[in-house]
Amino acid sequence: MKLRKMAAWVTSGHVPLMIRLLLHMKPFYRLCYAASAKNNGLMDILKDKKVPFSTLAREYTKSAAYHEALHAWLNMGVGLKELKLDQKGYSLAGYSRKLARPENDAILALVQEVVCLHYPLIMKTPEKLRDGNMWTLSDQDGEMIARSSRALEPLQTEVIELFYPRRGKIRLLEVGCGSGVYMAHAARKNPELTAAGIELQPDVAEMARKNTASWGFSDRITVDCGDIRHRKPDESYDLVTLFNNIYYFPVAERTELLGHLLMFLKPGGSLVLTTCCNDGGSVGDVLNLWGAATEGCGRLPARDEMKEQMVKAGFTGVEAKTPLPGGEFWMFRGLRPE
Repeated sequence: MKLRKMAAWVTSGHVPLMIRLLLHMKPFYRLCYAASAKNNGLMDILKDKKVPFSTLAREYTKSAAYHEALHAWLNMGVGLKELKLDQKGYSLAGYSRKLARPENDAILALVQEVVCLHYPLIMKTPEKLRDGNMWTLSDQDGEMIARSSRALEPLQTEVIELFYPRRGKIRLLEVGCGSGVYMAHAARKNPELTAAGIELQPDVAEMARKNTASWGFSDRITVDCGDIRHRKPDESYDLVTLFNNIYYFPVAERTELLGHLLMFLKPGGSLVLTTCCNDGGSVGDVLNLWGAATEGCGRLPARDEMKEQMVKAGFTGVEAKTPLPGGEFWMFRGLRPE
């Protein structure tokens, strides 16, 4: 390229813009690669060991005709510093090596959620709306969402510390129990507590049953699959919880839902609800998009809107607290009148 043309290109503003954008591309590619490594089994194959190309080729290709493409995919991982390659073969590196550790599974699931759910939401929602369609619950991986929700575990355990009694024969109903982890936290805090979880998605309900049994709580925690809106209230619970799932219900139906949940509580019992609120922020924005664009679900509530719906449903002493600066994540509690 002639010097004059190069100078014009550099001073046109295209180069600085391209450089700024390129700086964002590599982190995006790394997230995509880590998610792909988990989704396609590579993270599990390479966990704690080095594996030669020949072994990976037997796993991922039908013939030598596909080896070049596999080489390209693996070498991209090396270039992104998510894989290492030496004479013994490929091994995990970078984020992938850390995400493969069991204690980081919630963060790994969150990466998978960003790549496999959030990205399509952003890319394809306008197309769906033009065609007169919405997303559905079947478009998401329920087990992955249940795993990623554990990234909020420090916040949720604070809710349990604040609002759950430490002793006494407490009956807990958890609506949308996910992995079952919060019922287990409650059972550890209060040895006399018993819990019933209800989960809309069958695969998630089965995961919660297996988890609570493996944690030693099969005698104190039960999990059922179904829709709480179709269950007859029996006024037998001291505590009802909705953790990060109010957006699974349409906005217009939330007051009625809350009134229905009120009737599961004994007089004086508590409803505890947590959610991101529609007050801005990247996490809240993507949840808001998912709820608003998913059939049978709804956008995030605003804080005052959520409090007002609880009051209209019949709860008293409604309070809202946030453990984080910025007020994106909120905890709500209301009481059934005596």
